[in-house]
Amino acid sequence: MDGFRASSRRSFGLIVLLLAVCAGTAASLLWVPPATGNEAQVQTLAAFMRKKLDASSKILEGITTEDDALIAAGADALLEMSKAEMWNVITDEDYREFNRDFRSSVRKLKDAAEKGNFDNATLQWIDSVKSCVECHKYIRSQRPTLKN
Repeated sequence: MDGFRASSRRSFGLIVLLLAVCAGTAASLLWVPPATGNEAQVQTLAAFMRKKLDASSKILEGITTEDDALIAAGADALLEMSKAEMWNVITDEDYREFNRDFRSSVRKLKDAAEKGNFDNATLQWIDSVKSCVECHKYIRSQRPTLKN
């Protein structure tokens, strides 16, 4: 029975890893530079997006290695970044709802990790990534102009 449980846990971990890699790739591909804005603004936004992906990588690594501190560090970084003006590229109610959902998922992720519930942390991470992808699709559909 222990061998089955270990094998199941490894399989689950691989599935999570594959989903996260696919989702992370999709999220980065979904981001489209705004239709207007100068090159410096686009580069600044691209660097900011890279930091989001770096924080996401910490979370993924923490989930796959069951390292609650790494998950918390990535979650804290994402939560802090979500407060930045650069994060808030649109000010309509739909976008604010995406942000609320994302922050809620990330907080639940961090809480689950701190309690050592890595299965729930994994589910919360998937929910967080789903929020990212949906929001990026929404932003693309709006084709916002960068703030000056």
